[in-house]
Amino acid sequence: MFNNKLALSKQKYSFFYFLILLSFFFSPSRVFGQKKDSLPYPIQDRRANAIINPSRNPFDIPDDSLLINRKVEYDSLTGNYIIYEKIGDLFYRNPMEISFQDLLKLRGQQDENQYFSDRAKALDLLNYKQARPKPTIYPSFFNRTFGVTKTGKLVDIRPQGNIDLKVGYQGQYVNNPTLSTSARRTGGFDMNMNANINVLADIGSKMTLPISWNTQSTFDFENQLKLNYHGYDDEIIKSIDAGNINFRTKGTLMSSVQNLFGIKTQLQFGKLFVTAALATDRSQKQTLTLQSGGVSQTINKTLDDYDENRNFLLSQYFRQHFNQFMGKLPLNQSLVNITRMEVWLTNRTGTTTNARNIVGLADLGEAQPYNSNIQPLITTNNLPDNSANNLYQQLSNSTTARNGSLATTYLQSLGLLPVQDYEKVYARKLTEGTDYTYNSKIGFINLNSQLQSDDVLGVAFQYTYNGKTYQVGEFSSDVALDSTSGIQKVLFVKLLKATAQRINLPIWHLMMKNVYSLDVAGIDSSSFKLNVYYKEPGGGTKRYLPTSSESTKGESLLTILNADRLNSLESPQPDGQYDYLNGYTVLPNQGRIIFPVLEPFGHDLDSLAFTGVSSDVKSDYIYSALYDSIKSIAQTYTNYNRYLLMGTIKGTSSSQISLGAVNIPQGSVTVSVGGQILTENTDYAIDYTSGTLQILNQSILSSGQQVSVQFENNTTTTLQRNFMGLRLDYVASDKLSIGATMEKLTERPYTNQTYYGEDPINNTMYGVDFNYKSEWPGLTRWLNKLPNYSTKATSSINAYGEAAVLKPGQPSQIGSGTSATVYIDNFESASSSYDVRTPFTSWALASTPAGTTLFPEAELNDSINYGMNRARLSWYNIDAILQDKTNTSNPLRHNLSALSDLRTRAVYNNELFPSASTATSNTQLTTFDMTYFPSDRGPYNYANSSSEVNAQGKLLNPEKRWGASCVLFHKQISKLTI
Repeated sequence: MFNNKLALSKQKYSFFYFLILLSFFFSPSRVFGQKKDSLPYPIQDRRANAIINPSRNPFDIPDDSLLINRKVEYDSLTGNYIIYEKIGDLFYRNPMEISFQDLLKLRGQQDENQYFSDRAKALDLLNYKQARPKPTIYPSFFNRTFGVTKTGKLVDIRPQGNIDLKVGYQGQYVNNPTLSTSARRTGGFDMNMNANINVLADIGSKMTLPISWNTQSTFDFENQLKLNYHGYDDEIIKSIDAGNINFRTKGTLMSSVQNLFGIKTQLQFGKLFVTAALATDRSQKQTLTLQSGGVSQTINKTLDDYDENRNFLLSQYFRQHFNQFMGKLPLNQSLVNITRMEVWLTNRTGTTTNARNIVGLADLGEAQPYNSNIQPLITTNNLPDNSANNLYQQLSNSTTARNGSLATTYLQSLGLLPVQDYEKVYARKLTEGTDYTYNSKIGFINLNSQLQSDDVLGVAFQYTYNGKTYQVGEFSSDVALDSTSGIQKVLFVKLLKATAQRINLPIWHLMMKNVYSLDVAGIDSSSFKLNVYYKEPGGGTKRYLPTSSESTKGESLLTILNADRLNSLESPQPDGQYDYLNGYTVLPNQGRIIFPVLEPFGHDLDSLAFTGVSSDVKSDYIYSALYDSIKSIAQTYTNYNRYLLMGTIKGTSSSQISLGAVNIPQGSVTVSVGGQILTENTDYAIDYTSGTLQILNQSILSSGQQVSVQFENNTTTTLQRNFMGLRLDYVASDKLSIGATMEKLTERPYTNQTYYGEDPINNTMYGVDFNYKSEWPGLTRWLNKLPNYSTKATSSINAYGEAAVLKPGQPSQIGSGTSATVYIDNFESASSSYDVRTPFTSWALASTPAGTTLFPEAELNDSINYGMNRARLSWYNIDAILQDKTNTSNPLRHNLSALSDLRTRAVYNNELFPSASTATSNTQLTTFDMTYFPSDRGPYNYANSSSEVNAQGKLLNPEKRWGASCVLFHKQISKLTI
């Protein structure tokens, strides 16, 4: 069988070789000659197998390519090796045989070549840099350092929360012909990201990372970043805390600090425990005094800080009559009596009960609507009512306007604009007493929580006037569920606040800017003493205005503002204190006061105190920006911010007292009576979130003793405060422990100029303490020897003592050593600067200089010779774009000679003020440029005689000519310094 197979194989290969020889003799290249290869580096095909004759051409198919399937088989009959090369199922090369001897010889030659090649490279290999082994952390090292979690994991991270990413594009096109075409169109991508993430990560059993971060949190202390490492009992490093930390002491003289952000570690060396902390203090300690259960607090408040976005008038009618109704209290002249009200606010809580789509309308119920597309219907009085104009009639009769998805389109078809005229929002109904209160006579509403800047507030109210009932807006019971579609219809209400503040709209004036929060709830009328002061530059604080009209000269500010008309018994006799009228001038439960005029330091102060006074004088006192600008901008007018509210108030006697702070750091509250520290949850309870203190021990209230409450307030820090603390605890025995404490608090001011009472500190405190506690059985035995006395209770002895010393100091910014510099008054506002450059359009042609013999024509009237010596003077301002060589809109950006011309080049701050320092960089100044041509005739110069002008029209004797421009000063100037 094997012989037959071998014979067939030989016949097959013989026939194959015959075909190859036949194709060789009859090939075209054999007959006509071989053509020259056109490749610069021809590919030569190999004639043998890849083992004997390997291919070394990099452009050819490599021998070890995956495309070629090479297989070597041993033929047991011939003792040779057969090499097969296929591409797929086709033979790529003819099978070739090689004997065992040839294969062995070929293999030996390859090994010999490799040997000598390695010997030749030996020297190079010795010079090679040895590769470093990769660092390896063995599990045993990780376990010793961090341990293993309870679930057996080395690292366990559990994130929760959400990340909201908003991406958009904002662009605008301003069709301004003065701008270049490319400058008219501006825009760019607008991206906003909000994150609310909670992460609880465990690294072994020793380290935890509790992280809570919300980008929309109101206060920084609401975001918690922590790293906690706790060692085992037999380790030196007991704990390492980073992020939000606290520093605790065991004494009363050396107080603990709770709200710190930094690093803290605790070490143990035998019986000695060492605790060290280095952090930033993000709170400030405050102390309140309670007398008979009430909070006694000193008030010192600047009156630019009104209670924003919390108090609103219900309509323009109540604004127009506010001063009238409040001016005769306690006699109420208002005939209005509000009997019913619903208040709607943007639903941010996610509640579904008492929530629906509303449309707030700014002109609803207004007799004089702001939008010209709305027609007034009532002209006899200005009482607010749905029938006061035709807006409510158009909307209430339209089914489209009631549809939540079509309401916006319908309102715009009526010529109404969003924010200006209406707001559509999904809102929730507020609860009276819990969320808001209102005055039924004067017509204003007071919210318990401050609104966000983009919240929408709407109301619907019903009132009686002279026995007749009026209504503004719709109540939720008036517009019920749509039975046909099963959805709620849109509710139309009066808009009090829109999503944006626009000072030119009427609803801007509905927000009351005469309400101020005193940060004390439950104001007691018996201890209510407040007054208004004016801080005169260089003259201290005064209860009266330094300058006013003759009728009000010498009167106090309270009297001028109608805030002091009554005494404590509400009799018409001024007593020099702010009038306390519950629900009108004082809201005791909310801790707010209301001035009886809407603009106490603006328009109303002008009409009450400066009648007949020139505008130049009263302009220094009228704080108009407080009422015609948003609060943050108005507070930048420091030269007008000179009105103060000062005095003392006390909260009403109650077991529950508000501390006037929220989110108080846990453990920072210390309550004491007569120097005795009270016990939390036994004598008192504290709600750290709302800042409410509850006195549990009623004997403290009934005793009438003074209660001192010390706590940390997160919202009052205005300086950068650095804290360093060191605590040593030596446990001598289970009965005796000795401790020492060092605390250092440094405040760093933002400027070198600090005022008296606001000067920063750099204080260091040192303290020592001891605590001894032991049982004393002998005392029990001695007491039992007394007649008629027997006890089995264990007696003990407790001894505690501490001492502390304070080393005061100040930061280096205000002084060194024992000397420091603070300002009682820097007199910066005693003189005010006036920029004569701006506005540029106010400059005008000046008259001929009079009072000199140089220009006698100045005395002429109704004569063309009045300007005979006037030469040409030009004044102008060069646009900063034309001075910027990097601006593509500048046609002169490549003309460096023009940009460097002294007459037109840019002028920088350090060129005029080389010693001054700017906050950012060397800024470019806005210049007011003038060019004088003494040989050219100026405006209204009609000189044409040969003694005045030459043949070219140029003026002769240019040194005797003049040119002038002038500007009007809008302030009275007693002394001018340039």
